[in-house]
Amino acid sequence: MKEIKKVKKKRKRYKKIRSFIVIVGVLFLVALLFRCGKDEKEPLSEYEEQVNAITEIDYSKQQDALNAVVEEGKMNVNYSSEAVFKGTVSEKFNIKNIKNNHHPIVFELYDEEEECLYLSKKIEPGYEMNYIQLNKALEKGVHECKLKVGYAEEGNVSSVFPITIEVR
Repeated sequence: MKEIKKVKKKRKRYKKIRSFIVIVGVLFLVALLFRCGKDEKEPLSEYEEQVNAITEIDYSKQQDALNAVVEEGKMNVNYSSEAVFKGTVSEKFNIKNIKNNHHPIVFELYDEEEECLYLSKKIEPGYEMNYIQLNKALEKGVHECKLKVGYAEEGNVSSVFPITIEVR
């Protein structure tokens, strides 16, 4: 009977030691993960710095600062919703980066199967494109395509619009 009690005591002690080691190991891993995550911060973009700066100003001025950041990020684009092509070369096409925009834009044209037909270079504010040549020929007829437009260098937001392409 005494030996059974000794064995049970040893088992209890062993379980406590094992539990302690597991807890210490888990805490060590959590601390290590927390430390590693802190060292690998990516630098903030100009936009993120502006957003973070808002929380550091007086509460009464936060809305005005937020409105200024939103206004800076707005993008206005004019484009023709219908384009005409002779083969791969446009006969009627237009996209404008209006003067009020703060940055150059880029655009992409996609066909019905989501394949890229054209990827533009930068269009500076106040400039427009009237002619393009598609990377891929479309069959003659009318195609319901998509125009994806966004700032070339600032932010990662883009908008997608419908565009009808007629190939003659």
